[in-house]
Amino acid sequence: MATITEDLVLLLLDPESGRAIVDSTSLDRAVGGALLLDLSTRDRLTADGTGARARLTVADSSTTGDPLLDTALARLEGRHPLRAQKAVERLARKTREPVLQRLVERGLVRRDRGRILGVFPVTTWPAADAGPVTELRRRIAEVLRDGAPPDQHTALLISLVHAVKAEHKLVDGPRRQLRARADQVAQGDWAGPAVRKAVQAVQTSVAVAVAASASAAESSGSS
Repeated sequence: MATITEDLVLLLLDPESGRAIVDSTSLDRAVGGALLLDLSTRDRLTADGTGARARLTVADSSTTGDPLLDTALARLEGRHPLRAQKAVERLARKTREPVLQRLVERGLVRRDRGRILGVFPVTTWPAADAGPVTELRRRIAEVLRDGAPPDQHTALLISLVHAVKAEHKLVDGPRRQLRARADQVAQGDWAGPAVRKAVQAVQTSVAVAVAASASAAESSGSS
């Protein structure tokens, strides 16, 4: 099964244009959060406290068998207890490219290089195989729009989609209702207490980091 991190990035890319459907800060913070959730579901991290101030601790530093996750775990080890928001920001750095490369290797997206106005270089990641992302979006829609109960993997994805306010970009329907349902899913009892605690800490941390970045950008633009 694909990692939460890979599936999240696949969801947050437009299959046709290959561009992210959220801004770069939101994408990077979501990736950092997804890595933390991948590690939590593999019993590598524990959470103590609530919200963005919760502290994350490496409970098991043994290999996960996944190089991407092992690299993330190594970046956290020896720095604990670490506030959840700091952990998100730490894993958000220079992580997007390895995840995208993994999707290329799996044949799900392709790397297209071009130039804007014939001058500025740009790289996009359109779908090479639209089947998996179509299925992911169908599962998200079943839960958010149709009220289906989520499995743990889908619920984790929704918790991160909710944190970056992207529900309406994936599912057709009233934005407020989609947000409310996503929040309900994120707070649900679909995981054990340890994972649920980590999810709430990570989700809050991603949302806080994204909001802080947006506020800073607005202040810079108005100065």
